[in-house]
Amino acid sequence: MTTPPPTSLNLQFFNHSGIDPTAVSIGFVPGASNAAFSIINASNHAALQPLNISGTGTYPFAGNWYTLDQLSDGVTVNAFSGRVYVAYNGAWTVQSPAYEPAQAVTDPNFFLRYDKLEMTFNGQPADVANLTSIDYWSIPITLATSLNGSVVQTVSGLLGSANSQSVFEALNALTTPPVSGVVGPGGIDGQPLPATVPGEFQQYGTGPAPGSSFARVIGPTSYPSISPTVGLPVMPYDTLHSYLAYLLDNFGPGTAVGSIVPSLGNGVFAHIAGQFAGVGPDVPSSGPLSRQSYTLEATIDSHLNITLSGALSGVAGTTSILYKQADLTNPSGIYGGNVPFYLNGATTATNPGNDVYGWVGGDLLAGLNIGAVGSTATVGGVTGVPLPTMVGAINSQLWFNIPSQFFFANMQATPNYNQWAATLAPLSQAYNFAYSDRFAKVFASLDTANIDTLTVVLEPADVSLPS
Repeated sequence: MTTPPPTSLNLQFFNHSGIDPTAVSIGFVPGASNAAFSIINASNHAALQPLNISGTGTYPFAGNWYTLDQLSDGVTVNAFSGRVYVAYNGAWTVQSPAYEPAQAVTDPNFFLRYDKLEMTFNGQPADVANLTSIDYWSIPITLATSLNGSVVQTVSGLLGSANSQSVFEALNALTTPPVSGVVGPGGIDGQPLPATVPGEFQQYGTGPAPGSSFARVIGPTSYPSISPTVGLPVMPYDTLHSYLAYLLDNFGPGTAVGSIVPSLGNGVFAHIAGQFAGVGPDVPSSGPLSRQSYTLEATIDSHLNITLSGALSGVAGTTSILYKQADLTNPSGIYGGNVPFYLNGATTATNPGNDVYGWVGGDLLAGLNIGAVGSTATVGGVTGVPLPTMVGAINSQLWFNIPSQFFFANMQATPNYNQWAATLAPLSQAYNFAYSDRFAKVFASLDTANIDTLTVVLEPADVSLPS
C-alpha cells in the first residue's frame, strides 16, 4: 500500500538580505475574497490571518504582517492562493478590503520598499509558485523546492553574477533620461520622471513625502493610462508606438508582399495560427471555450490599429478582432498584455479573458513583446520549422518553440520589443512580461508527490542610488 502525498506544504524563509529579521515583514494576500486560507505558524501553531483583512472591518489599518523573527520556523500552508508580500523597514498599511499598493505618488505606501511572489497551494498536482517582476522590481527573491532536505527545483531571483545593484543600474538606464515623450503632470516641467522610486519624485498634494533610500523601479505595465488623459506618474518608457509604425511602414497597405519577409505585406504583418487547448476540466465541444484551431491574419491600418481576421474552428463564421492603437500603446496594452478588443465590428470593447479570443490576442502580444512580429531574423532546426526561415513568416504558435536566446535584440535591429523584459531576462528567472510562461518554465512545482518544502530566499538587497 502506497502512502498518499501530504496535503500541506512547509514554507520557510532564509534571510540573506542583510536586513534585520525584525525589520522584514511578511504578509499573505489571497487572490480572491472567497479563496481558501489556512496557514499555520510552525513555531507556535497559531493560525495566520490574511494581510488585507481587518478583524474590525475598519480601514485603513496596519495589516496582518508577520516579522521574520516571528516566522523563524516557517509556516505550514494547507490552502492558499495569492501573493506573498515582503516589506523592508516598514510595512505598508491596508487602505481598503481589497487593497494592494498602487504605483502612484498619491498612494500612502508609494515610497516604501516591498515586493512579492505568487503561489497556489491546495494540495493538487498543478500547484505552483513563481517570481514576478512584471509590475516593478525591488527585492531579489529565490524560490527553492525540496524533498527530505534535497533540492528539487530552483527559480532564481538573481542569475549568474547579477546582484541587486547591477539589476538596479540596468533597469534604471532604461528611463535615464525618460524616453516616452509623453507630457503630463509627472515632473517639475511636466515631463515624465525616471522609474526609480523615490528617484526624482516629489510630494503631490496630500500624498506621501519621498524617502531618501531606494524603494523600487516601476515597470512599464504599472503606470496609469496615457490616453485619453495622462495619469500620475507619467510613463517614462518607450511606448512601442515606433514598433507599430515600423510594421505599417514595412508591411502596411500598399507594400509589396514578400519584399522584406516572405508572405508578409500589403497590410498583413503576422500569421496568428495554432491550437487552443480549451478551458476547464470539462471542455465544451464548441464555442470560445472549446478546444480548437485558429488561423488569422494580422493587419495594420494607417492609424496603427491592428485587426486579426480569419477562422476559429470552434466558432462559426469569420472572426474579426480589432485592437486600437491607443489601447496597444497604453501601459496595460502591449506591455501589460491586457488590450481591450472590438469583436466582429462591435462598438463596445471587450476585455480579454480565458477563452480563444484572449489566447489568440496573447499570441500577438507575446510576439510583440519579444520582437518576433515582423522579424527578419532567421531560425532553423526549431520544432515545426525544419528549414531556416524568417521568424516573422512563421505561424505565431511556432514562436513559442524558439529558444529564448533569440528573443529581443536578436529579433529586431532596432529596440522594437519590451526592453524591460529584455533587460531582466538574463538577470532573473522572474516573470518579466505577461506571457513569459508561453516561452519558459517560470513556475516552481508545488506537487507534494515530489516536494515537501518551499524555501523563500531573500537575496542580498543593497542598492545605492546615484548621487
